Amino acid sequence: MEIRFVGPLGKVTGSCTWMRDLVEGWNFLVDCGMQQGEYDEDTWNAGTRWPFDPLELKFVVLTHAHIDHSGLLPLLYRLGFDGEVWCSEETARIAQILLRDAARLPGSRYDEPDVDRIRWRTPGGKTQLGGYHRLDQDLLMRFFRSGHIVGATSVTILWGKPKSGGQKSIVFSGDVGPGAEDREVLPFLRYPQNPAPATYAVLESTYGGVVRVAKSERNPEARREKLSRLLDRILETGGTLAIPAFSVGRTQDLMFDLHMVVANDPLRYRAIRFYMDSPTAMQVNGITLDALNRTQTDARTGKVRPVWLGKQLFRDLGLRCHEPEHVDLVLEVSRMTLSIDRAEGDLAAACGNTIATRWRSIFSPVGNREALVREVTKGPRVVVMSSGSGDGGPAASWLPLVVRDERNIVAMSGYCGKGTIGNALSALESVPLDQRRLQAGSLTWRSPDGGTGNSVPLSEVQAQVCHLEGYSAHADQSDLVDWMFENHKGILKQSIAPTIFLQHGDDEQRGSLARALAKRADEWKLEVDVLLPDDASQWFDLDRGGASLRVAEKRKELEAQIASLQNALAKLKAA
Repeated sequence: MEIRFVGPLGKVTGSCTWMRDLVEGWNFLVDCGMQQGEYDEDTWNAGTRWPFDPLELKFVVLTHAHIDHSGLLPLLYRLGFDGEVWCSEETARIAQILLRDAARLPGSRYDEPDVDRIRWRTPGGKTQLGGYHRLDQDLLMRFFRSGHIVGATSVTILWGKPKSGGQKSIVFSGDVGPGAEDREVLPFLRYPQNPAPATYAVLESTYGGVVRVAKSERNPEARREKLSRLLDRILETGGTLAIPAFSVGRTQDLMFDLHMVVANDPLRYRAIRFYMDSPTAMQVNGITLDALNRTQTDARTGKVRPVWLGKQLFRDLGLRCHEPEHVDLVLEVSRMTLSIDRAEGDLAAACGNTIATRWRSIFSPVGNREALVREVTKGPRVVVMSSGSGDGGPAASWLPLVVRDERNIVAMSGYCGKGTIGNALSALESVPLDQRRLQAGSLTWRSPDGGTGNSVPLSEVQAQVCHLEGYSAHADQSDLVDWMFENHKGILKQSIAPTIFLQHGDDEQRGSLARALAKRADEWKLEVDVLLPDDASQWFDLDRGGASLRVAEKRKELEAQIASLQNALAKLKAA
């Protein structure tokens, strides 16, 4: 088995790893993502210079639905691929929504019929975490929850005959979420699982050089306290709190936290109106609710456990995760939180803490957006909207008016890349109003057809701008090291794999993570080899200890094998 990292080496987006075994006829990808904001994204996203032939691929394994991992699947089919895409049920459902959105964007390389051609395949119809699933004879796959977004998994590929001792394996982390068991950071999802030990591991390094030490980045209470202060502010000003948020994960987490803040003091916030303006998020909300209801029975112990629902919800509400009535109550809280068309009313819980007894639905859908936008200073109100970068979608309608009035607040909820509206607004966070009036330049939104839309001079941006910390769905350096090195009750200390490939991060992040991994291995007295591939044309032979095979060397080796087989065939014909 050979592996080639054709995706993000020294980059963050465009995840794609090519694996093949020429003898067995295996040829497949792990992820096929779109590059976003990279220097060569146009070339990669066009698919014209892919080193693999889509016609020859047997299947694709998808770790999760985000566009930087799934975004080129429809193009793969357009260019001849006809295999299946293996992933969790939730990933398939969310990816279909995101890919249809992407297909409608101006300049898209594919259309919705291409999205409809994708042949989704979930093992057994429902994802069984930890179970073995056959891809081919002597080729298996396992899924483990990665804690990143709903449906996100780490994936282990196993090949060879296990009984002869010749089986090897490689685990792909996918994107790993923050925290660990009993140290969860985000509201809904269970902690990332540590996959079973493997021969090799491929680890993402998006935030491999970042160590989050600020309380606001790790402590949900600190995160909600900031939200509470923002609500107090718009109560004073009568303005609008606009929160651009990504539709998958971020929006659902914000909705939960805002419900928590209101339930903590419902009389204090009863005058605030809450709106959800994100058509995509409303679809994802339904998938999230279905996922939170999913359970899995341990075949060995018979224990029934939730697949995605985390224990932190029970702690927040003063409930116990092993009591059936309490489980039902947590699921009802989740429904009230994410179902914005439900009739408003208190939960009136018979058990749990005061937060549980005061829980009520607070969000309303946006009917006539244009009419509501014109009332941006007739608050107090909160609008959670897409897109997360503030460039398009409903945000392109709301922000041009919201930013002009100092009674309003724009709260960015995540990282916004260079050149985005969110990045430009974030740069104004520490600039006083009187100094903003001296600034040149403007904010320009795109119209739905891809042209130029509304524009606001920077000198006229008067709204307060702030950033909401603590909502990142990515592990930091300490999380990634803990994920790679399992410490079981202080007794068994082991690495998931003795050979680790680092990808999916810029070189500074990868280098920092490599040093942190080496340090932990040294502390635990483990032999671990950390590799940083730097050439997208480089093959690694996984049956020979991960030895590097340059393309020229590999061609020479294959030519020798072909010549040998041709000679053998000639001898057989002559006999």
